[in-house]
Amino acid sequence: MTRSLKDEVAYAMETPATLLPHLAYLLQDLPSLSGTEIDAVDVLAEVGFPTGGSILDLGCGRGDIAIRLAGRFGATVTGVDAHGPFIEIARRAAGQAGLDDQCRFVAGDLRQALAGPDRFDAALMIAVGPVLGDAAETIGLLRSVVRPGGWMLIDDAYLPDGVAPTPDYADYQDRDAAEAGMTRHGDTIVARRIRSPSTHAFNELTLETVPKRAEELAAAHPELKDDLDRYVARQFKEVALMETPAVCPALWAIRKGTA
Repeated sequence: MTRSLKDEVAYAMETPATLLPHLAYLLQDLPSLSGTEIDAVDVLAEVGFPTGGSILDLGCGRGDIAIRLAGRFGATVTGVDAHGPFIEIARRAAGQAGLDDQCRFVAGDLRQALAGPDRFDAALMIAVGPVLGDAAETIGLLRSVVRPGGWMLIDDAYLPDGVAPTPDYADYQDRDAAEAGMTRHGDTIVARRIRSPSTHAFNELTLETVPKRAEELAAAHPELKDDLDRYVARQFKEVALMETPAVCPALWAIRKGTA
């Protein structure tokens, strides 16, 4: 069954749909929605992203990464997210940073952006999940909006050698299989960040701040308490999964082939 756009947002954010109006409150203490904002800047600098280049940020959330990249590289950034409240936050944040002219934030289905004629120097899809399919399918779609020689950034996780899939890790492959999917279309992996310290710090901050905000919301909205409890429990489970040696979270930069 095809999910509604609202359900897609809830799926990507790993939250009950009832909590979507409260996500901005729950996550307000976090510097980004992924913990990869520093790594995204570092990786694009490492691969030689050009000053003044163009970037498409799919599932941009509050614009945290997009605004940082616009400031660092003088880039023009188009951010697309289906959650309207995040887009409003992103627009305000860009204005406060003096980057209105460089940042364009659009509320809508990210798949529509993939159908457009524009070609960007880089396309990002971070902390969105497999809404476009597996790694090969995701890269196949991202490369359609990236110029030859441009870059695609995606994050995911893989199983270290010798670790067998379990129900908790059912969607994860080993590194070779994951990277084979990313390069199936003739592109090249040019940078990686694996088990980044910034991701660990983000996980710690998540578990410190989100339960407190959930408790505040439950006091104001008792009818949401059960959903909030489940959401917080999911955060603890996800962080525990990412912190275990059995799973390696990673950010990849893939350069589109010129052929």
